[in-house]
Amino acid sequence: MASKDLRLHGSEVVVLQDDLTRPLHIFENSLGTFLNFLFKEVELGRKLSKFWDRFCPQMRSLSIHSCDVSEKVFVDILLSCSHLEILNINGCRELLMSGRVLEHTSDVKRLRMNLVNLRELSLASNRYLSDALFNRFVAIAPNLEDLSLSGCQISFHTGLCKRFYPGSMSELDNIMASESVLTFRNILKYTVSQAGKIRKLRFGHTLIDNSALSQLAEVPALHLRALHLDFCDQLNNTGILRLTEYQQTLTELNLSNCSRISDVSVIAICHNLQNLSILNMQNCHAITNVGAAELHHLRNLVDLNLSHCEQVTGEGIERGLCSCVNTKFRRLFLTALSLDERTICHIAEDLPGLTHLDLGWCFNAVTDISIQAICRHQVWLRSLKLTRCDKLTDAGLTGMGLRAGESGETEQQENKTEARELVENEINGMPCIGNDGVLHSDRLHRISLRSRAEQDIVNDAKRKKVILQMCEDQDTEEIENGFSLARLKGLQELNLCGCNRITDVSLKYAFSFLELRYLNLSHCQQVTHVGISELASKNPSIETLIMSNCHNITDDGVINFVTHLSRLKHLDLQGCSQLTDACLTAIGQSCCSLKYLDISQCSGMSLEGSEHLELHLQSLHTLHKQGLFSKQHPNAGAAEPKEAPPPPPRKFRFLLRH
Repeated sequence: MASKDLRLHGSEVVVLQDDLTRPLHIFENSLGTFLNFLFKEVELGRKLSKFWDRFCPQMRSLSIHSCDVSEKVFVDILLSCSHLEILNINGCRELLMSGRVLEHTSDVKRLRMNLVNLRELSLASNRYLSDALFNRFVAIAPNLEDLSLSGCQISFHTGLCKRFYPGSMSELDNIMASESVLTFRNILKYTVSQAGKIRKLRFGHTLIDNSALSQLAEVPALHLRALHLDFCDQLNNTGILRLTEYQQTLTELNLSNCSRISDVSVIAICHNLQNLSILNMQNCHAITNVGAAELHHLRNLVDLNLSHCEQVTGEGIERGLCSCVNTKFRRLFLTALSLDERTICHIAEDLPGLTHLDLGWCFNAVTDISIQAICRHQVWLRSLKLTRCDKLTDAGLTGMGLRAGESGETEQQENKTEARELVENEINGMPCIGNDGVLHSDRLHRISLRSRAEQDIVNDAKRKKVILQMCEDQDTEEIENGFSLARLKGLQELNLCGCNRITDVSLKYAFSFLELRYLNLSHCQQVTHVGISELASKNPSIETLIMSNCHNITDDGVINFVTHLSRLKHLDLQGCSQLTDACLTAIGQSCCSLKYLDISQCSGMSLEGSEHLELHLQSLHTLHKQGLFSKQHPNAGAAEPKEAPPPPPRKFRFLLRH
């Protein structure tokens, strides 16, 4: 059968956490093919013996995160995994604390013969990992290519190394490895021995410094393809320069949150690492336009993250990325950069092959004009993030009144469009009576008593009215429109959090995505049950829906969309004050796949309703209900962490000296 072809299940991951009783029963009696498993915060004991017998022989990937597993059970599991390619042992304190795992040489030899296919090993976030344990783990993987030690407490200081390897013994190859400390010296020794095979190393969240990085880069016969150094604050330009000099085979480099990296490093990277395809420099605050402008030298670059690099502006991005059309580029993350409308238009035109684009918090850059450029040119987008871009309106998302010129560019006559002109006429053209008692329609004779916030609310309502009328009339009137967001037919992830000018009009006329799985509409205050109902019928694949603090959402909207969204797994309704227990009943009846629900601060709901849902919806494993109150006991709120009482006053003992 085609469904049993292993190639069809290569990317599927089965996540098992919390209570395993029901999932184990389902999987043990299943005829399906599952290759990748992730266990989180569970006990891996003898009760899983049937499970291991059923799935270990075909297992390709095994991840154990913060689980309680004994040394003997761990060895037995690995002995059953003859085809294992990826092994992640992250944060497993109980397994490593005793220092006895893999202590028997016979076990290591048997596993070494069994795990010949193991290519990737992660020992991240294990505070009890020592040199002795490290040596045992790498010994069972003779063909290892990818090693992660992110978040481990590695000692890079030579003084501490001498404390555990005193005197001339530190030069001996056969010295017994320490069971108390994990040293870079020991890791480097292993890297030297396996230099011909190691291709990817991850040292993120460690204290690696320039000296250690230089030693690593200079290892003979080591030709790395990927190196992760995120959150390594000890690094500066000196280490990066040495890295770019010796490891010019790199195709992936992660330097995110390395605060001491500056333009000097970026220039060296751009000129020396010509094979680089993935570069992450998020939160590298010292980088400026000088470094960003050199990015055009990286001809093979397809994935770039410059988010939160505050000194990089539109000028640097245009010089570095938009000097010519690049159809290879795929993923671009520019969160919170100081960009403008023109830069976004250049990006949309010159990088037409993008699949992921993040422009969150780019307040001045994301406007109706720039989003029209995205809708026109970025037809391959799978993920679009526009968090807190509050200049975006329905006109930009629907294209109503935004005329497309013959050259393909959106026409701007003195920066005005048909939609803008109609909106301004609606807002400014209301007649009023002046002091002379005559009816006037010009703004000079009108005095508004509204506050600025109140006036914005009125203007938004008028803007919605105009765009809605244009959408309804588009089939009967000859209106020259732009491009709708619905043009991005392959969109799978859309984040519009905080885009508070978006209304039901956009949800009705611009949201039609058969593949959309993730949608964030939190803080979109003008979205109501009408728009949500329209959304559900045209976007059937949604699995994650976030609508926190959408205060105009009512039960009718929730009841409507949960009946249509059969794939819904994650639902966030935090702070939606108009919702009641009626929507909880609908969720319990329709959302058979729901795993996560947040109804915190939903003042219209009750504790009884949430508890009833939690009891009857078996798929639900996470329910947040802070701020809910009981109908029977109004003064008893949901269980919330209480502040600890202050300690008793300290007792002083007075000593009398004679």
